[in-house]
This record gives sequence, C-alpha cells and structure tokens, in this order.
Amino acid sequence: MINSGIDHIQKKLALLFRKRLTMYFHTEYLRNMHYYKICNLDNRISNPDQRLTQDAEKWATCLSSLYINLVKPTLDMVLFSRKLSELVGWQGPALTFSWYAFSGFIIRLISPSFGRLTAKEQRLEGEYRALHSDLLAHSEEVAFYNGQDWERRNIDGGFEKLYSHISFVLTKRFLMGIYDSMLVKYGAVMVGYTVVGLPVFGPNSKEYLEK
Repeated sequence: MINSGIDHIQKKLALLFRKRLTMYFHTEYLRNMHYYKICNLDNRISNPDQRLTQDAEKWATCLSSLYINLVKPTLDMVLFSRKLSELVGWQGPALTFSWYAFSGFIIRLISPSFGRLTAKEQRLEGEYRALHSDLLAHSEEVAFYNGQDWERRNIDGGFEKLYSHISFVLTKRFLMGIYDSMLVKYGAVMVGYTVVGLPVFGPNSKEYLEK
C-alpha cells in the first residue's frame, strides 16, 4: 500500500516536472526563430527533436526519483536513529552511519562515471535515429544512385557503436552490483549484528544485564 502510494507520487511528480520543462522548451524553441537557427545555422545542438521529447521525459523521471530517494531515506534515518539511540545508545547510530559512509566512499572510488556513460548512450541513440531519419529524408536520392549498400554500412556502423557502448555499460553495472551487494547488503548485516550485540557486549553491558 505504501509502496504503491510512493510510486504514484513519483510518477505524478515526473509528469509535473515534464510539463513545466516542456512548456519552457516550447516557448524558447519557437521564440525568435530559434528552431530555424538550430536546424540550419547552428549545429552545436544535435538532434533537437530527441532532446525536446525523450531526453526531457527521462530527465523529469530521474528528477522525481531523486526527490523521492532523498526525502524518504532522510525521514527513515531520523526516526531510525532516534529509536536506536534510545535502545542501545549513541554508539549504535554512530557505527551504522560510519559503515555506510565508508562503503559509500569505497563505491564512489571504484565506480565509473555512469552519468557520462548515460549521456554518451543518449547521444549515440540520437545519432543512430538520425541515420534512419536521413535515409527516409533522402530515400529518393539514395535509390536513384543505388546507394543502399553504403547506407546499410553507415547505419550498421551507427548501431554497432551503440551496441558496444550499451554492452560496456551493462558489464560495469553488473560488476558494481556485485560490489554493492558485498559492501552494503552483507556488510550492513554484519554491522547490524554488531549493533544488536552492543547492549550485551558493549561498554554498558553490566547495566544492561542487571536489568
């Protein structure tokens, strides 16, 4: 019930973020003939159609996920730390946060820049789609000059670049999943057992055992 409510709020936020962003893009894109300048006079912004549609939707979804993933864990940490300090003392929350800070540092140290890799994937997706768009736009000329073999090699090359990059990212994510499980999941269990044992084996064990 709670998870479905959070999922609904996240999707609603993503939709609202996308609406605000899209309305702003439409205003700027159609102002002062920017659409014409981008397509014909200035090639610094490639694939504007993809940036205005797919990229805007993915950005809004990521932003809503970031918002939910920041607010809920923060509230959980505050409530959990307060209750844990009441049961086992300040050593429990301190040990828990120290472990997560250490594991986060290690993961950050060995993790590649997935943001740049995702940006490169989106760029390659746009370039691959642009190759198909160019073929459709110039299909008459290609057919007249029998250029289908060259076009096929060109499109195949664009897809091979995209395929190789996605395979590389999947491998990196798989390895990071293993490291994350070892450090966060199983390491957190060990820290949890340590925290649970603090009342019995910690510095205040005599007071606890006398109760």
